[in-house]
Amino acid sequence: MKKITLLIMALLLSFSFFSSNAFAADPLLGHWLNNKIKLTLKADKHYLYEVKILGVKKTFTGEWSSAGKKLTFKYTLLGKHQKTASYSFDKGDLLLTQKGKTSRLKKRK
Repeated sequence: MKKITLLIMALLLSFSFFSSNAFAADPLLGHWLNNKIKLTLKADKHYLYEVKILGVKKTFTGEWSSAGKKLTFKYTLLGKHQKTASYSFDKGDLLLTQKGKTSRLKKRK
């Protein structure tokens, strides 16, 4: 009887451990877009960023990271570069702000 009780307690503890925030899905992950930008943030910390400027599409790929409310993109284009933007969420949309300009991206389902 004690073994069964211990087993049940261990299972209950493991369920609460795996449902903690440490194992929750990162809300940044996924496909985000608006009429000029397409952004894909992958769980392996790689990204794909497509931007259309004056009808010309540019694609950037690299690694991303986040700390606090800062999102950092690392990429290589004629040398190694890094761009940082602050982010927040509003009604399910991702708001990226860089140099005073904010872009609203909707999550593609």
